[in-house]
Amino acid sequence: MSHDLGFFSIKQGATTAEVRAAYLSSCEGAPPSWPQSEALKSFISALENEYPCIDTLSDEEVDDSPWSCGFDKGEGHIIVSMVFSRASEVGNFLWSLLEQHELIVFDPQADKAYIGNNELPENQETKKWWQFWK
Repeated sequence: MSHDLGFFSIKQGATTAEVRAAYLSSCEGAPPSWPQSEALKSFISALENEYPCIDTLSDEEVDDSPWSCGFDKGEGHIIVSMVFSRASEVGNFLWSLLEQHELIVFDPQADKAYIGNNELPENQETKKWWQFWK
């Protein structure tokens, strides 16, 4: 069992629906169109320095890895899948990184997207003036 998280560069006006769509697109093998950022590059570098991607480890090191599979990386995102038994440990490290790097986080288990402690808004179409009561 694993716990997945997606990290995305900040995109002005991004909604949970947009981040969810980008996450799902990436999981299906199509790289999402998402802006890149220095914050994400720095975040990935610090993450890989502390917890290298399982794809880069020797056979002897794989059993000690907190990852259940390799990273899904693109210019504007990284998706990680951590083994459940190490999720708390890795999650605490990720939180400390997020205090230094402002990113959007998508938690597919909860189907929520965040910047820091703040949830992103849902994608809601603006209602026409005559639909305000619906």
